[in-house]
Amino acid sequence: MTAASCVTTASCVTAASCVTTAFCVAVLAGCGDSISPVDPWDTGVGPDPVPAPVDLSRVWAASTPEAQGFDPELLGGAFANAADAVPNIRSLVALRNGRLVEEAYFGGMRRDSAFDMRSVTKTVTALLVGLASDRGLLDADDPMTDRLQHPSLRSEHGAIRVRDLLTMTSGIQWSDEEDFGPWVRSGRPVGYVLDLPIVASPGRRFIYNTGGSHLLTVIVENVVDGSALEFAERGLLGQLGIDHKRWPVMQDSVIVGGAALALRARDAAKVGQLLLQGGRSGSRQIVSRAWVEAQIGRIVAVGDIGYVLRDAGYGYQTWSDRQGGGDDVSAFVLWGYGGQFVWAVPDRQLVVVAQTHWRGTGDQDGRQADAVADLIVRRVIEAARPISR
Repeated sequence: MTAASCVTTASCVTAASCVTTAFCVAVLAGCGDSISPVDPWDTGVGPDPVPAPVDLSRVWAASTPEAQGFDPELLGGAFANAADAVPNIRSLVALRNGRLVEEAYFGGMRRDSAFDMRSVTKTVTALLVGLASDRGLLDADDPMTDRLQHPSLRSEHGAIRVRDLLTMTSGIQWSDEEDFGPWVRSGRPVGYVLDLPIVASPGRRFIYNTGGSHLLTVIVENVVDGSALEFAERGLLGQLGIDHKRWPVMQDSVIVGGAALALRARDAAKVGQLLLQGGRSGSRQIVSRAWVEAQIGRIVAVGDIGYVLRDAGYGYQTWSDRQGGGDDVSAFVLWGYGGQFVWAVPDRQLVVVAQTHWRGTGDQDGRQADAVADLIVRRVIEAARPISR
């Protein structure tokens, strides 16, 4: 993703990052009645029935393109040409109706390879906050200062809510391009963020902030028994049958909230499917549906940020796009630097995962992400469109 400078119009895109998904987009957050979360399950009549929630603790059941409503020729062409379209692609996986339909791996990657998906991590972090909220350990409207203790806290931090961190509207100055590297090297993952100036009223302006995402995992660690990682393994990843992953910690011994979670492509698809199923896995409600609706909803209007997202919104650490499944078809998107994607289309009961080699892409990050998005939207999702009646 790319980023540059913060501006204050809803149609702006901004500029770049070095080692994680990077934005410093500043737009007005919809704090009034004019913006409301989108209910992705309210899809009208639609051609695709919503299937019973898949038990995500189990291995994916496989199916054929024909059985799941794909055009097999179009889908086969998308996978056959994936490496030509995106030379750095490492995996491409398509699921529909909770069934694994097609997968391919490239550049030495294998089905069991766990891959660092950069800012896709943020969506998983928000799920952990949701788990803690569901258990009554915190509330999204809690002041950040009630859940975070640190000598760098100032009185002006008192207006920042947990919700503002979730929606990237804390008002804390940040640019991944300028701050991510120094933040990682600082040895002060909380203090570095809190020492930055507050440049907007909390809840009013979108400023993409990976450091703020890390504050969320610190908050989770402060309210749960044991570590945030143990909480994640026990309450979320273990419930989804995800036992092969890497989630590094920062110098404060807390898992990185904004990047670096490495997952197998099939397991990344489980995160997308959990959200598609309203937080359910089989008969179990893992995360409350109300939380999921907010997480993948359009709480903040971001606008056109390039090909990847043309009518973007942001919920809890998760993107949405009213055109992300093609013309007039909504999608929600887990997006990481360099073109790491978990792309879900509720109206098609579809989840697509793409992983790419991202190290050293630098200024090419945006182009690569665009190419992956084009492959997903114009090739894979297009193959899943229902036949006209």
